[in-house]
Formats: sequence, C-alpha cells, structure tokens
Amino acid sequence: MSTPITVLTRYGEVVVHLSGRSPTDAPGLLLLHANPGDHRDFDQIVPTLGKTWAVAAIDWPGYGGSTVVDPDAITVDALGDVAVHVSKTLAQRGFGALTVIGNSVGGYAAVRLAERAPDLVRGLVLVQSAGFAPRNLLTRAMFHLISRPWVARRFVVANARLYLGSRRNEGVRPLFERAREIPGDPIRLAVYRGLWRSLDDPRVDLPAASPLLPDLPVQVVWGRNDPTNPWLVNRRGIARALPGAPVALLPTRHEPFAEAPGLFLDAVREFLTTCAGVRQ
Repeated sequence: MSTPITVLTRYGEVVVHLSGRSPTDAPGLLLLHANPGDHRDFDQIVPTLGKTWAVAAIDWPGYGGSTVVDPDAITVDALGDVAVHVSKTLAQRGFGALTVIGNSVGGYAAVRLAERAPDLVRGLVLVQSAGFAPRNLLTRAMFHLISRPWVARRFVVANARLYLGSRRNEGVRPLFERAREIPGDPIRLAVYRGLWRSLDDPRVDLPAASPLLPDLPVQVVWGRNDPTNPWLVNRRGIARALPGAPVALLPTRHEPFAEAPGLFLDAVREFLTTCAGVRQ
C-alpha cells in the first residue's frame, strides 16, 4: 500500500505516492512515468524495491490523481520543473538525495532534475528515455502530427499496442487499459498531445549538450524490441551524451519494468548496489 501526498506546483496539484521503508532509515528512490501513464506503471517492481528503498512515485500533472491548471503548459521540460519541486518537498519530509528511475519522458525529466538540483540526486536509471533520438525534419513533423487532436485520439491506443506488445501479461495489461481511457478524457488527451508537441523543442536534444552529467552515476536500460523509441535510433545519441554510462539491452519493449520485472531488476541491481550505495 502507498500513502499519497499532494505537492502544490504552478502546473497543478501533483500527487506523489510514498511506499516502502521510512526515508529516515533508507535511501530514497523516485519513479517518473511515461506519457501516458501514472505511478501504477511501476507496480510490478515497487514491492521488491520497497524492501530496501523509501519509494516516491509521481503522477504527472493531468495523469493519475494529479490535477492540471493548463494542459497546454505541460511540456517535457515542465516535467523537469515538477520533478525538482517534488524532490525539494521530499527533502523536507526526510528524504536524502534520490536515485531516480525515469521512463520515456520521465527519463528526460530525470536528466533535467539532476542538472537543476544536483544536490538532490545521487544517480539515474534512464529507461527508454526521451531526448536522445535525432531531431530532424521527419521526427519534428511526426511530433506535430501526433499532437493534432484527431490524430492523437486514434494514435494513443494504436501506439500503446505497439510499445506494450500484443501478448500483454498481468504487468502490462493494466497499462494498456489505462491508455484506452485517454481518448475519452479531454484533459488527459490534451496533456498527451502537449507532451508530444513539446518534443520538438530544441532543448529536448540531449546529445547537443554532450557530455551530460559527467560526475553523476547513470545507467541506461533499453528494450530492444520497442518500435516506438527504438534502440537503433537512440544509440548514437546516448553514446555521445553519456559515453561512460553502462547500457543494459533487454528483450522487451517500452516499459520493461512492467513487461519483465524480474529481468529489469536483475539489470539494475548492480547499479543500485555499487553506484547508488545500497544493497538489494
């Protein structure tokens, strides 16, 4: 069971779900989900991680239990600001520096959190992170096309089928069911569209600022079967931006922690032990 707390931000009331051990006697772990999604995307790994960590999982503005003031203001860069605000609130509640697991746009937000509040971060696990794929005429056109209302309504479910796969197990099935709700929810659909549109922002080009976070432990985890954000498209950008980061390639799609939680935990265990300084 998790305990929700609400953090007031300029983007809306952000709900953060706390579980696992007390932050006064365990290291803190922050979980940042993809677009769409919410904190429940990590349900398959939280019980195991909670034995060692004080876990905090965000619902981005407009998703899960969080409200949103202006859906058009929710950009991938804004998610970085939300992560900073939440991390400062967690520090006031007894959390120390956080290890962060960020998936997709959550990975991009994790990078920005580490840049903007380095004293609050002790390490990053970037899972299928946004920001490393080439930004060119084709990708820019795709971002704007997907952000159109009539396209987004049809794309959100079709894309979920692709990045979650047709053989959906008990970990992935709830993610797909939540994605199916987005077209009928005007607020969440607007957030979904805005996040896609904001991927065209030049600031989202992480390799352009290489090297990233040279003094921070970072691990990259990638599902090599993901058709939405493929490894082959991202590998050069990751190698340029994070030349020293270990990379774990898994036989999964976009959300390996839900699709194959045991495999995912095995992949990050050494990082969590040696780089983040705790034992699993």
